[in-house]
Amino acid sequence: MKRSERQEAVALRRQGLSYAAILQRFGMAKSTLWRWLKAEGLVDPESQQYTERRLIAQRKAVETIRRRRIQKTGAIMTQARWEIGPLTPRELHLVGAALYWAEGSKQKPHNVCERVAFSNSDPSMLRFFIVWLKEACNVQAERLTFDLYIHESGNVDRARQFWAAALQIPAERFRVRLKKHNLSPRRKNVGERYVGLVRISVKQSADLNRKIAGWIEGLDHSLGESAKGKPGDFGSPYPGSSPGSPADHGWVMDGDRHNGRYHVRRSR
Repeated sequence: MKRSERQEAVALRRQGLSYAAILQRFGMAKSTLWRWLKAEGLVDPESQQYTERRLIAQRKAVETIRRRRIQKTGAIMTQARWEIGPLTPRELHLVGAALYWAEGSKQKPHNVCERVAFSNSDPSMLRFFIVWLKEACNVQAERLTFDLYIHESGNVDRARQFWAAALQIPAERFRVRLKKHNLSPRRKNVGERYVGLVRISVKQSADLNRKIAGWIEGLDHSLGESAKGKPGDFGSPYPGSSPGSPADHGWVMDGDRHNGRYHVRRSR
């Protein structure tokens, strides 16, 4: 609110105008108008005490709800974390391929020699990617390069130290790529917590990128028609458990759902 609006609202109240009339005129929140009038001594003492008690009660209720949500979130996440457990080598292989499918650099018709590269601002995801490269792709650590992309307004030294600690990589291995700063950014990741993002690349890895592309195609085809998004495929272990599913239109599924091997075909 502009200072002039506050002064005008106070003046109107002094003239005897009601809360409702002032609120209708300016459109501010009732609590905002109350604070303005309180600062000018225009609030009835009994009404002020009641309002303050109500505000205190509201804050306590909000804090109680927030604390319960935090506790509930922690319990759910703890249970979910135990549900994952250790990954087998095959599971690591598949998860990494899916991750690269979403975030990695792919070869394109105009560039069939694109090397393996992965960019992100999540330290946990980058650590997972490094482990995947070493364990599933047999990539030696010395083949990895690290580029730190950060706006000119960011603290480069702090960001480099942050990523060095997060990824257990010597700070000098991060090449800094400065991005032009936008004076009025819409980004939320600004200020002291802003540390840019890291791009991990693999030297001489065009063939590996081609192999990963094959893995991705394998994931795409692994569920047959289910991977194509047929109605009713999702949210049910078998087609036909909901209206409009493949089984309702002459589709059947072969395979053992316990070992995750499915094949969808048309029934005869």
